[in-house]
Amino acid sequence: MSTYVAVGSVCWDQVEGDDRRRLGGSVLFSSRVALGAGWDAHIVTSGTAELERALREAMPDVKVTVQRSATDTVMWFPRDAAVGPQAVPTVAEPLDLTRSPVDLAAADVVHLAPIMGEVTPDLIAQVDGCRFVGITPQGLLRTRDPISHGLGLVDAPSPWWAPGADAVVLSESEFARLAGLPGIAADDRAVAVTRGERGCFGARGDESVDLAGIPVDEVSATGTIGAGDVFAAALFLALAEGDAFADAMDRANHRAAAHVAGRT
Repeated sequence: MSTYVAVGSVCWDQVEGDDRRRLGGSVLFSSRVALGAGWDAHIVTSGTAELERALREAMPDVKVTVQRSATDTVMWFPRDAAVGPQAVPTVAEPLDLTRSPVDLAAADVVHLAPIMGEVTPDLIAQVDGCRFVGITPQGLLRTRDPISHGLGLVDAPSPWWAPGADAVVLSESEFARLAGLPGIAADDRAVAVTRGERGCFGARGDESVDLAGIPVDEVSATGTIGAGDVFAAALFLALAEGDAFADAMDRANHRAAAHVAGRT
């Protein structure tokens, strides 16, 4: 059976005025896609013993490796959670795959899915030579104010992480900040851009794809939360399985729409 290794912080999502908190993070959504496709899934993250217990309970069918951290990453959302997280009160320690028992050489896909700087240049070097590496770099384009803990954006982003990836998935706003910078495009690297209900576009080498959104009759209770992560995982799976780029983009586009509609 093929193996999908998702590397990134599992976090706690905290909504203003709500004492409850729930597990979040790109690795959760991507692992569920891998499981649904019949793959083995393995999450590598860092956090406290409390987070590890909650993660193992929530994802019983996923292999979990939690590097112990004194704190967890907490994403704070305003009441209108649709606008995204606005602050990060605490951050887990960066990841180091040399501390994990995961066999990277045996992984068919390694998905680097940072949400707040936990993927470092050293970690990028650690996945060099893996069969297929995909990255969703949103957490490398964010900054955190050391006093207010407010979430911001890197002033002058650099795609230093791109050369180690076989595929990159960006949101439309992320692509706008990185477009034209050297290092993103390469003949053998797939670059895909999600644009919500308007579909997606992307390129690999001389091949380009532009797909309209898939109509959704009814949006699920969770709405579009995690749709980009679902798209990325579906794209990485399809490319690793040998699909042509256009076919992989179409497959990912449909899978993300199904997620938004609650058809998981």
